[in-house]
Amino acid sequence: MFSLLIVDDHKHQVDTLAVTLPWEELGISSIYKAYEGHGALAIMEMHRIDIIITDIRMPGMSGLELLERVHASQRKIDAILLTGYAEFEYAKKAIELHALEYFIKPVRDQLLVDAVSRIISKRRHELQHTQAFEQAHSILHQNLPLLKENLLNDLLQGVEISPKQLKEKLEMYQIPFAFGDAIRFMVIQFDPHFYESYTSSDMKLFEFAVMNMAEELLQDQYRLWTRRAPQENVTLMLKPIHSTGATWSEEGLVSIANLLMEQVVHYLKGTVAIYLSAPAQFTEEVHASYASVVSSVLSSLERQGVFNLNQQDVASRGLEPLRTLYQAPMLIQLMDSSNLNKVNEKLQAIFQELEQKQTDSRAHLREAYLHVLSCFTFLAHKKGKVLEDIIGVSSVHKEHSVIHSSKQLKAWCSLILEALIDEDPAVGDENHQQLVNKIHAYIHAHLSRDVTLQSISEHVYLHAVYLSKIYKEMTGLNLSEYILQARMEEARRLLEQTSLKIYEITEKVGYQSAQHFIRTFKKYYGVTPDSFRKQ
Repeated sequence: MFSLLIVDDHKHQVDTLAVTLPWEELGISSIYKAYEGHGALAIMEMHRIDIIITDIRMPGMSGLELLERVHASQRKIDAILLTGYAEFEYAKKAIELHALEYFIKPVRDQLLVDAVSRIISKRRHELQHTQAFEQAHSILHQNLPLLKENLLNDLLQGVEISPKQLKEKLEMYQIPFAFGDAIRFMVIQFDPHFYESYTSSDMKLFEFAVMNMAEELLQDQYRLWTRRAPQENVTLMLKPIHSTGATWSEEGLVSIANLLMEQVVHYLKGTVAIYLSAPAQFTEEVHASYASVVSSVLSSLERQGVFNLNQQDVASRGLEPLRTLYQAPMLIQLMDSSNLNKVNEKLQAIFQELEQKQTDSRAHLREAYLHVLSCFTFLAHKKGKVLEDIIGVSSVHKEHSVIHSSKQLKAWCSLILEALIDEDPAVGDENHQQLVNKIHAYIHAHLSRDVTLQSISEHVYLHAVYLSKIYKEMTGLNLSEYILQARMEEARRLLEQTSLKIYEITEKVGYQSAQHFIRTFKKYYGVTPDSFRKQ
């Protein structure tokens, strides 16, 4: 709704205009009255005014002088001028002061109503445009980190982007890189221990933490453009702030990288390997330079340290195929014969070779992963099904979470194989019971956290739908029912055996709100936690 100020030194005219015209129907919710210019200014200081209707000829301060003061204050007020003197100079001055309407008194009511209606329509149209612009700007601002990251990812992957389009995006996203800049990459690779010890959700937090540490250490000397590749690495593209980039301070950059590595050890209790690329030119050499770093990462045996690829090669023993994969009998032949014992023996030999130091690289892990995946796919097709239909899409395509270590890959293979091969029912039940025991152990160890089906499925490397099905078959319960049961039993134990306060028990059994915990406990046991303790 809008507000209107009526100004005239004839009091009865102001009062008549204020009460006789259908202002509310036009969208006017507030009407203010003033009988001279200074009074009008005082009202405008105290209230937001959208439209002003003012007489020109008034004692003390004319309507034109009033509009000059409004115009000088840069308030957004639309003006309608009234006067009993049909002089051109008045009209000319009114136009200069951006008055939208100019009428000779006495003015017909309908003309005034129509004029105000036009102003309100204009205002509403402007408001819609302003809101649309602000919404678009807000959406852009909210998604800016993702847009920046996606654009850098496209450049790293060699996606074709026209120079004009790239320049527009660099300006729109406020990315401080330009064609011809000398750049370098810092690629940060986590030790496999991180992926073996934490869930994918935890790893996202670690990746953000490492990126923030790196940005804090580098921001005074380098312009940064960062990308977090989920479950893979953290990549930073750098260019010096205080030089042309023709030469780089190798010692300074390596020193910062070493400091970052020390902070990761201190704060995150783990290690990283940091790779510094040779200098390259933006944008022509971005893809090739990044590909070179990735090649070094894949073939590297290192788990900790700073490796300046501009001055040295990363330690590598030369890549050779995993011999066990291709020695007879082949894994695919054993799967074809459905001999589970022989399949397990073959997988055991593959993982034994992987765990040897000379083949402990991402490249060899990927080789084994792709080989085993193709065998699993063959076995599913042999059964007339698609692998994804049997164990779920996310369980099949988990390369980024299973190739960090042979331990993870081994667990993934074991669980998928169990779903694919027709085992003896007794053996299957035994394995499923072990899975149920593992699930129960995880739930009880993490009751104080947000235990969900997704977090459990990530812990045991199984698709959530498949995991739910096996658990229901073995226990007769849904996982959510068991989680609730475990929380309520733990809450009951704490109420009986400890003097912990209700809010402390709330946290220990994984609830964020004490009120929510109390309602759930009462629904489960029929009494509130406080009443239960008193009993």
